[in-house]
Amino acid sequence: MSLMPIVMIHVRGQYKMLCNYISMIGQEHRDYHGHRIFYTNIEKNEYTIKKESKLIPGLKPSQWQLLKPKMRLQKLYEANYLRQIIRSHQKLLAFQDEFTRVISPFMSILVVSNIVFFVLCLYQMVTGSAHISLLRYLKFVGVFLAIMLEFFLICCNSSEVGDECNDMMVSAIKQCGYEKCIAYQTRRDLCVLLSRVQRPNHLKFNQGTIVLSRILFLKVAKLTYSFVNFMRFNTSKGKI
Repeated sequence: MSLMPIVMIHVRGQYKMLCNYISMIGQEHRDYHGHRIFYTNIEKNEYTIKKESKLIPGLKPSQWQLLKPKMRLQKLYEANYLRQIIRSHQKLLAFQDEFTRVISPFMSILVVSNIVFFVLCLYQMVTGSAHISLLRYLKFVGVFLAIMLEFFLICCNSSEVGDECNDMMVSAIKQCGYEKCIAYQTRRDLCVLLSRVQRPNHLKFNQGTIVLSRILFLKVAKLTYSFVNFMRFNTSKGKI
C-alpha cells in the first residue's frame, strides 16, 4: 500500500500539466520565438508552426476575405485542441480505475484490519491502563498512533489528492478564456467537461463500497471510539 502515495503524486503531476493546457484555451498559442503554433499532441508537447501567409503584390483583399479562413481554421483547431484535453483526461481516469482495480482485493482487508487494530489498541489503553506496566502502555500508544498515521497518510490522504486534482481542473476551466472561443460547440463541450470534474474523485473500491477520504478516517475513528465505549460499559456493568 506504500505505493499509493507515489502513484497519486504521479497522477497529480499529470493533472497539473493538463491544467496548464486548459488555461491556454481561448488564447493564441505561440512558441518562445513568438511564432503561431498548433498543438498536435499535448501529451508529448508536439506542435506545428504556422507560417504567416504573404499577400500577392497588387492584390488588396477585403477584411472579410482575410478573416473568414482564419475563423474556419480557428474553429477546427479549437475543437481538436479540446478533444486532446478530453482524451488526456479520460486516460487519467482510466489509469485511476485500473489502479484501484488492481489493489481492490487488498483494500477491504486493509480497512477491516485497521479497524480491528484501532479497537484493540484503544481498548487496552482505556480499560487496561491500570493493569499493565508503563512501558507496555506506551507501546500500545505508539502502535495505535503508528496505525492511525499509516491509515490516514497512505490511504485516506492519498485519495484526497485525486479530489484535489479535480479542483485544479475546475479552477483552470474557470480561469481560461472560454468566452473567447469562436465555436459554440467548443464552449458547450467545455461546460460538459466542467460538470464532470466537479464530481468527487476519491479512490473507490469494491464497486464504491469503500471510498477512501478524510471523511472515512473520521468515520472509522468515531466507530472505534463508540465500540470501545460500548465494551467498557458492558465490562463495568458485568462487574456490578
